[in-house]
Amino acid sequence: MRKIVLTAGIALVQMVAINAFAQSSGDADPAQAKSPPTPKTTPAERAEARGERKAAGSQAARGPQIGEGQSEPTPTAKTTRKERKAANAKRRAATREANKAGELSRGGNADAPEKQKP
Repeated sequence: MRKIVLTAGIALVQMVAINAFAQSSGDADPAQAKSPPTPKTTPAERAEARGERKAAGSQAARGPQIGEGQSEPTPTAKTTRKERKAANAKRRAATREANKAGELSRGGNADAPEKQKP
């Protein structure tokens, strides 16, 4: 019983110590931690700035919008299933001949044992 309490106490002390040392010391200077105060603006200055933003916004709204000016892609010529199958058979035959002639590499790493010549 004594060993269990002692072991649990040591574990508890370690957990508390880790949390205590992990906390920051709060060394920020309160005077320097704040941003400098901004000067007060008058209602006339705010109205002038608002007018400039409004003019810029209305000019942007009159300009090209997202998606404008992008034309639709031109459709490609449709081919029949028969034409696609014939083209595929032609490509496969050419690949088969190149593979039989040894023109195509098997891929993979050039240093692999099966790539090494005895």
